[in-house]
Amino acid sequence: MKQIAVLFEGDLNQRLGVFNAVINRVKHLQQIADYKVDVYMFHVYDGWLMRRLRHSQKIESRPDEIVADGVKMHITWFRRRWSDVIRHRLFHQPPRAMLRRLHRLGWEMRGHDLVSAHDRIAGHAATFAGKHLHIPCFITWHGSSIHTQPAQDSIIKEMTIKQLKDATCNFFVSQGLLDKARAELTSDFRAELLLNGASSQFQRYSDEHRKELRERYGLNADDKVIAYVGRFAPVKNVTLLPEIFQEIQQKYPHPVTFWAIGDGTQLADTQQLTSSKGINCRFFGKVAPDEVPDLLNCVDLLVLPSKYEGLPLVPIEALSCGAHVVASNVGGSAEAVGPDNAINLGDNFIDRFTTRAVELLRGGIDQKLLPELTWTATAEKENRIYHQYLDSNN
Repeated sequence: MKQIAVLFEGDLNQRLGVFNAVINRVKHLQQIADYKVDVYMFHVYDGWLMRRLRHSQKIESRPDEIVADGVKMHITWFRRRWSDVIRHRLFHQPPRAMLRRLHRLGWEMRGHDLVSAHDRIAGHAATFAGKHLHIPCFITWHGSSIHTQPAQDSIIKEMTIKQLKDATCNFFVSQGLLDKARAELTSDFRAELLLNGASSQFQRYSDEHRKELRERYGLNADDKVIAYVGRFAPVKNVTLLPEIFQEIQQKYPHPVTFWAIGDGTQLADTQQLTSSKGINCRFFGKVAPDEVPDLLNCVDLLVLPSKYEGLPLVPIEALSCGAHVVASNVGGSAEAVGPDNAINLGDNFIDRFTTRAVELLRGGIDQKLLPELTWTATAEKENRIYHQYLDSNN
């Protein structure tokens, strides 16, 4: 039996995004292939003073391992060092202490036949293990590690380019993200597309169950629910939501209800802007992951006006639950929602975006999830690629 190590940076308080992608990749890979998979999560935390400066939360307990949805994870804890912050921010040097810890984690991969990492932080440990332990190493790139962070920081850009070149193979969650890496970072790397999917709990419920849920959330039978689900952060363009909601309300002549689900640094600003426009929107804040499929089964239209994306999971989950989706045409959004429903940013974006939203609300447009956007399809392709490199490494 081949032994695989999976590495990623995660946060026990934010079990979304990459956290869920890792769980689903591991679960579905083990269902179709005979691998022993060891999962390692690298968790960065702040000491007292750093928490005050960064407004971060204290972590009350630091377990060595957890089990999430049946997947056991070993956790490596690393306290953010003043020396690293000073080196990086003031002297534009790599964070030495963190890199040393990641290299130690790389040595812990001894005995594995293959190491697979997610994004840049874990990628340091993976490429170190690949070089010093002579095993195939893979890095999956999900989004901001390609489309945002390298553009904002020259040190990160240099490190990202090196990892792209050093990896045995790079996985990208969308063609759009792969194209951006080749255009803005380097074309000198090996790559494969490995798309995301929706977890099994994201599915369209029976009409009776959907009706019960709508009543529970106080919806009228003829209400159309327009929702945003995700982080309230600049990269998601959430300050456009109030104007988007207002224009949809003006263009669609039937009852509409607006929901906003999630939290983040721009939540309060978005709430204030929405209120100032007289839009009645229900802000749920952060909700339990188990509640999200119920909410999406009440949603008629999901809006996602992001500035940047990799391959966004929320539209895939919404489509799986029977909702329509309109998104900005960034990253792999068009691959998830279809090119007609991915609107280019730029002049008259809100008008064009809301016009398509209303067309979807009126009905008669068939918008289905592509068959390749499933974790089963992802696991099958991942398994084929791993066997190719494992066989050649013997």
